[in-house]
Amino acid sequence: MNTEIINIGDELLIGQVINTNCAYMAKILNQNGITVKYITVINDDSTAIKNAVTLALQRTDCVLITGGLGPTKDDITKHCLNEMFNGKLIENKEVSTHVKSFFERRNLPYTDTNRSQSFIPDCCQIIFNPVGTAPGMIFNSNGKLVISMPGVPFEMERMMDSVIPILLKHYETETIIHKSVLVSGIGESFLSDKLEEFELNIKNINNKDKSSRFSLAYLPNAGVIKLRLSMKCSKRESALEKFQIQYSALKTAVGDFLIGEDDKSFAQIIGEKLQSKNQTLITVESCTGGNIAHSITLNPGASVYFKGGIVAYCNEIKNKTVRVEEDTLSIKGAVSEETARQMAENAVKLYNTDFAISTTGLAGPDSDGTDTEIGTVYIGLAKRNGETIVEKSCFKTSRSNFIDRVTNAALFLLWKNI
Repeated sequence: MNTEIINIGDELLIGQVINTNCAYMAKILNQNGITVKYITVINDDSTAIKNAVTLALQRTDCVLITGGLGPTKDDITKHCLNEMFNGKLIENKEVSTHVKSFFERRNLPYTDTNRSQSFIPDCCQIIFNPVGTAPGMIFNSNGKLVISMPGVPFEMERMMDSVIPILLKHYETETIIHKSVLVSGIGESFLSDKLEEFELNIKNINNKDKSSRFSLAYLPNAGVIKLRLSMKCSKRESALEKFQIQYSALKTAVGDFLIGEDDKSFAQIIGEKLQSKNQTLITVESCTGGNIAHSITLNPGASVYFKGGIVAYCNEIKNKTVRVEEDTLSIKGAVSEETARQMAENAVKLYNTDFAISTTGLAGPDSDGTDTEIGTVYIGLAKRNGETIVEKSCFKTSRSNFIDRVTNAALFLLWKNI
């Protein structure tokens, strides 16, 4: 079963609002064996809405729409669908009662504008909205469902809880399985060469067994690659067993570059590893500006293994907070192996941790007035046992991507040494 998502809203097209609805819907649909074939974003225009729905019905089995169901004059989705399916807007007493009580509970007046939410096309089935005033609507076009929901994310998400059972009852679906592995320490092209035999094998399986179809996607991001293995299978009974065989083969093929599984972040994987070994960490960051600490503290329970982070951006802080020698800073420079080494080594001793990560570099785009090449970074890792590693890299990229790449490189260095 294939479906198309249509997200309506001028705010999506001008970049004012990030379209999170499509990501949430696609994830939930895939989890339930429903393939999203297209995602379309259009403006609040009656012609655009009608054309998009007409095209979607021609090329997919089901259409899911968000947006344009509010009470204001620019919300026209309900009226467009009513015209398309030759309906008539009538006041629905159940919706009217809900909308009226919605405003009464908030001590707000029940105006004619609010009441307009209660007028629903007589040719659709209503989906109750427990957290808003605009109900969802289901239209049946020769056996194909067109489902319209509010564009407000938390309203749409609650409504999807009702939509999924309707879709599973109306359509025959496949089993769809996605699972990912996280890879670091190898470039995308080199990884592709390494996995050539694995990819050839799943291609042969697809040719031999038409009941299941495997695919592998590369999702690179700032020095870390997520490999997503997917399978669609019409035979539910054997789906998981078939998938697990190829998933195990993928992990074997990746080898030592495999750093984690599922949808865990790199920092989450690091945290679990530190916690399992009862080890602690501190970060001392210059060019990454606290991004490493931020990525670590996004994970619940990080306080068990993460003691804290220092943003030692200027030389004064490097000297006074983590005691980098003034001679080192003046002679070798802030962006140097010696500075990165002292930042990490002193932090381990001062804060009594098992590990300390340090970063110092030149993100650019402007020079610092020295001979240091823009993009240069030194990453230090000091251990409680006295061992220190400093790695030099050069990432010539945008400032934000530089920070992300250095963050992941630092985490990878730590991961290799825990």
